[in-house]
Amino acid sequence: MEIVAIDKEVLDAMFERMAYLHNMLHTLFERVRDKNPDDWLSLEETCRLLNISERKVRNLQSGGRIGFVRCGKKCKYSAQDVSAIIAKGGADIE
Repeated sequence: MEIVAIDKEVLDAMFERMAYLHNMLHTLFERVRDKNPDDWLSLEETCRLLNISERKVRNLQSGGRIGFVRCGKKCKYSAQDVSAIIAKGGADIE
């Protein structure tokens, strides 16, 4: 085992950063937890509503143009974002 010495200021800064990250994760968790399950769509539902392929939905996801959450191995997509894309006439879909 190796013992490493660090300055108190560095340690305090690390703890401060960890507290910030903890608060950020807590806030994000609260936002997702408070969502109604009906606010999220499966990949299949999203494809059907937008009339696009699974690959295209994943491109929207990776490009940050559609909100999603990962539930285990599956992704759920924001119904609000899908509605916005539909309202724009699919303008966000390349």
